[in-house]
Amino acid sequence: MRLNKFYFAILIGAITFACTPNNKEMEAEDIENSNPENAPQKLGAGEIKFVDTIKDFGKITDGEVVEHTYRFKNVGKVPVTISKVEASCGCTTPDYTKDIIPPGGEGKVKATFNSSGYGYPEAPKVEKSVSVYFDDCKTDLVVLKFTANIYAPAKEGENTSTETDNHKH
Repeated sequence: MRLNKFYFAILIGAITFACTPNNKEMEAEDIENSNPENAPQKLGAGEIKFVDTIKDFGKITDGEVVEHTYRFKNVGKVPVTISKVEASCGCTTPDYTKDIIPPGGEGKVKATFNSSGYGYPEAPKVEKSVSVYFDDCKTDLVVLKFTANIYAPAKEGENTSTETDNHKH
């Protein structure tokens, strides 16, 4: 019986101390800072402005490699950086400014598209994109797009004489 009282006392003590976060009383400043609206704000963020975000290459031939350079300017008051650039598929290769872009500075994102395997006699419109992620910027993500109508000649034996006449360069 004595042993049970001993274990019971230990159990009560453990529960009492386990449920107490600490012995420090909360101060008014702690309460204010725990509110997200009162949390310290970011000192500043850059702001970027692209010259264009969409490019139409028009009609191209299957297998043709085309590229476009999207240019932007940091119109904010603090430097920005591009943290990551991702193409929507393996047919597009992006290249971009890897240096810090100061206020007033300019950067670029170049998209190179290899159209091999995307063309048909009807020259379908294909749309691809490049996602650009920024650090220290009001805009975290910008999606750059491009389109092209990709023509491929009909294979031997296919009857597309009227289609082929409509797709001459």
